[in-house]
Amino acid sequence: MNKKRKIILIVIIVLIIISLGLWISWIIPEQIAKNSAEKYLKENFPEKQFEYENIEWVSSFGGFDIKFKDENGKTVSLIMDGRFFPDTPTEGTNDLEEGYKIEYKGISDINDFYNHSITENYTDIRTLPQNYSLEQAQKDNCFIIGAMVHNDNLYNEFMNKYNEKENAFIRVVQSTAEGDIYIIDVLYEARNNKIHLVKDDTRDKLLAEEERTIKYQTYEKTGVWNYQNSQYWVTYNGELPDENTAENLINSGDLFIIATVN
Repeated sequence: MNKKRKIILIVIIVLIIISLGLWISWIIPEQIAKNSAEKYLKENFPEKQFEYENIEWVSSFGGFDIKFKDENGKTVSLIMDGRFFPDTPTEGTNDLEEGYKIEYKGISDINDFYNHSITENYTDIRTLPQNYSLEQAQKDNCFIIGAMVHNDNLYNEFMNKYNEKENAFIRVVQSTAEGDIYIIDVLYEARNNKIHLVKDDTRDKLLAEEERTIKYQTYEKTGVWNYQNSQYWVTYNGELPDENTAENLINSGDLFIIATVN
C-alpha cells in the first residue's frame, strides 16, 4: 500500500472514530432531533413562529424532549423518538395540530371556542361551579353588572381591540332581579372578523328547567345600539334595526343584547 492510500485510510478511520464519538456523546443525535423538530414545525405550522429553547433526553419516553416558545410566549414541547436517529415527533403533536387548526382555520363550535388561545386565561364556562358568585367573578377579572359595576374597563378594552381588528375576549357576569346570575362570554375572532357568543343560563332559577342551558351563537358585528332612550351593547347580523322593526329581532339569531351601557 503506497503512502497516499495509507493517509486516506487513516483519515477515514479518524473520521469514523470522531463520528462514533459524536454519536455516542449525544451531540449528533441531539442535532438530528433539533433539526427534525424545527422542520416539522416549519412545514406543519407555517403561520406561526417558534424559537428554540432547550433539549434533553427523557428516558421514560425513549426520546429527546425539545422545547420551543411560540410568538405568544407559550411553551411547546415535542418528543423526538429514538436514541441514535430521532427524526420523528411522537408526543406533543396532537394538541399542537388541533390548536393550530382552530387558530388558523376558524372557530366552528363551543369546543373550539374554549380551546382557542384567546380564552386560555378563563375557565371553560361549562365547568364553572353552580355556586359561582359575583365575588368570584370579580376575582376572575370578569365584567360585572349588578347593583355595582366592576371591571368596566374590560368592556372598553374589548371594544378597542374589536375596532382595531385584534382578537379579543370578555366574560360578562350579570345579576338578575331575583339575585341569580347569568354569564355571557364574547369572543372576537379577528382572522375571520366574526363575533362568537356563549350564554350560560343554568343559574337563572326564574327560567323553566328546559331553558336553563348553555348556548353558542355567532354574529357578524358588535356595537352600541340606541333603542328607546337607552344604549345597549349588542351583537348582530346585517344592520341594526330601527324601533319599528326591533321588537321581533331582540335576542334572536340576528340581534342579541349583551348589556345596557349607559
